[in-house]
Parts: sequence; structure tokens; C-alpha cells
Amino acid sequence: MKKNLIIIFLILLTSCVSGSYTSRSGDNSNLGYDTTYCKSLARSRHPGYICKNPLMCTMEEVNIVLNDLTQYQAVFQNCMLSRDYNFLPN
Repeated sequence: MKKNLIIIFLILLTSCVSGSYTSRSGDNSNLGYDTTYCKSLARSRHPGYICKNPLMCTMEEVNIVLNDLTQYQAVFQNCMLSRDYNFLPN
């Protein structure tokens, strides 16, 4: 059961990061700065949950971790979209 959860978690994690952002205006000169800003903003709002036992999370903690990851990603995407970037999946 634990191996299945780990595999599902890794699939979800890798599916969240496949793609890139491009500016709607075509000028990507601030992409690095804006990405760093949005990651910082998302991390400040959802710093990440660390399980009580770092080697193994309980089932309740897995839900907390997955929720925190999705909330982080949502804040990051919202920030990038508000700065006029489009997400292009690979």
C-alpha cells in the first residue's frame, strides 16, 4: 500500500511541473524574476508540511502534504497568470 501511494505521489508531482511559461506580450526578459517572485509568494503562503516521522507519513499526513502541494501550485499559477504569462504544457 505504501509503495502505491509513493508511486501515485511521484506521478502527481511530475505532472505538476511539465510545461513552461511565456509572456503574452512576447517579452520574456523578466521571466526569471517573475518566476522567483511567484515561487516565493507561493512558498510564503503554503510553506509545506513536514511529517512527524520524516521517513514515513501517516495516511492523514499524506492528505495534508498533497493538499499543501496543490495549494502551492495554485498560488504559483495564479501569480504567473496575473503577471501576464501563459502556461504551455509540454
